[in-house]
Formats: sequence, C-alpha cells, structure tokens
Amino acid sequence: MNLNDVLRSFGIYEAPVISEIKGGHINATYHVSAGDKGEYILQSLNTGIFTRPEAVMANISVLEKLFSSPEERVGVPHFLTAEDELNYVCTEDGFYRLYEYISPSEKSDYFSAGAAFGAFIKGLGRKNVRFEETIADFHNYSLYFSALTAADKVSPLKKIDSMVMGRLSSLQSTLEQVFTVDFPVRSVHNDAKISNVITGEKCTIIDLDTVMKGYAAIDYGDMIRSVCSPESLDFTVIRDITRGFADGLEGTLTEDEIYSLYYGILYVTGELAVRYLIDYLSADKYFKGKTSAECLSRANELLNQLNRFINSGEELTTIIYEEFR
Repeated sequence: MNLNDVLRSFGIYEAPVISEIKGGHINATYHVSAGDKGEYILQSLNTGIFTRPEAVMANISVLEKLFSSPEERVGVPHFLTAEDELNYVCTEDGFYRLYEYISPSEKSDYFSAGAAFGAFIKGLGRKNVRFEETIADFHNYSLYFSALTAADKVSPLKKIDSMVMGRLSSLQSTLEQVFTVDFPVRSVHNDAKISNVITGEKCTIIDLDTVMKGYAAIDYGDMIRSVCSPESLDFTVIRDITRGFADGLEGTLTEDEIYSLYYGILYVTGELAVRYLIDYLSADKYFKGKTSAECLSRANELLNQLNRFINSGEELTTIIYEEFR
C-alpha cells in the first residue's frame, strides 16, 4: 500500500511530505509534514517482532487514558484513529499507526529525563491497570544466554571467546541472586533508553510498545547505559538521572528495588551484549540491517561498557543510595 493511502485512512488528505527516519532497529518510521494539518510520526510496526500488534495498540490506548490529565507530570503521544475508530490501520503489506509529532528539546536535561521515567512508573502503578504482554520473555537474561550457548555450538562463525562466555555466565548467577522469583515486579517501560523521552515543560515518553510487567531496575539501568560510552562514565550525568528518577518515583520503590538498581545497569548492558552476540552467530537477526561483523563490534562495545560498570560499582551504588535516601 502507498503510504499516502495509509495517511488518508487516518484523515490526512493533503499531499504530505514523507521522509524516513533512519536509526531504529525494529519498526520503519517516517516523519510526515502535512501542511496546515501539522506534523506526525508514521510507523510500520514490525509484526515479526510484535506478533500481537493489536495488543500493542490496546496497551497504548490504555496509556493515553492513564496519562491524559493535565496534572500528570509526564505525557505520552496522541495516536490518531482511523475510519473504524481503531488507532491503527492494517493492510496487506503492513500494520501502521500515526501519532502527533513532538519537537525534541534542543538541549539535554538529564534530571528531567530521569524524573519522567520515574513519574511514568509511579503513574503506571497508581491504578490496577493490566497490560498485555507484547514480547514474551523480553528481558529474560537466562533465556538469552542459553540461546547464545546453543548458537555458539552450531554456528560456522568463530566461537565466542571462553573468557567472555565465562563472564556472561557469572553475570547470570549474580542476577539470579538479586532478581529472585519473589522479587517485586511492576509495570514499566522496558526500553527506557534516554532517547525515548522528549524533555520539555512537560516530558513525553515515547516508544511505548514494550510497556508491560518488568523490573524498575531495568528502566533505570537502560537510562544509565544509554548515556554512557564504553570509554568513560560521566558521573555528573549519572547523578542527574538518578536524582530525577528518585524525584519522579516519589518513594514508590521498596528497599529491595533500590538495592537492585545498580544490578539493573549490569542486567541491561549484559543482556544487550548477549543479544548482539546471538545476532552475530545467527542468519536470522533481531536487529534489522546489521551484518554479523557489525553485531560483533557492537557486542564488544557493550562488553567493554559492562566491565566499566562493574569496575565502578562502588561509585555507582554510592550515587544511588545518596539520591534515594
């Protein structure tokens, strides 16, 4: 289907200017400028990853209602409805949704970004709202590591270094000791990299496809991972995010969850390294458009970053406890 036909299904009849936004790993994303009708983001949802796309959009409908009040500290995008009052259009060649474009801030505001994700988690827990599971075992480190071990045995490519596999196995043991079967689980974003919040007078949380049950530490860890390079850690930025996260949560987390925040950093960094190593070894890749060499390079960056987080454990935990006290 022509993208103009998709837009007409959402009531955009003017001849729009459509440009693809590069950089996303999963969905195809386009910026739409429709003259007097405004600007929008059009996305084609990857139904190979999100096998229940209707459940994704049902969750988004719940989120729009939950964060629609002007009194909320944080907002979510407004998705347009099509002719049948659904917030998506399903065609023979794709599953599309359209939401109003929000201009990003020109400067980084790490405190506000942390506060936005904290307020988002607090808001998700205020009411007894249930979200559909959109990707099964999305943050299951043990499952990913098992898949890596199996792929490493059969792949014709060069085997993963035994020291790397040992390090990742040790991380699995550590995470199992922290995130036990009775550890607190709540509704979280599950993909809280810093680029998924648009800061401003009122911050907006975007990329809502993975909102479902998970650990608060996962969201915190992803924020920290996404602002740090493999070469260095900016503790001022980390403190700003942590202070904001605590401010937005307003005492929501238990003592066990606060203790787990540092391990959330290790969790998401190690998990992402494992997933890139799986893609390095596999022909069928999760991260679209990546070659095996690119996946291996990214995995090595993440492994270096993981080492830096481990070696800076004392500094990171000090920041967490000082800001959450």
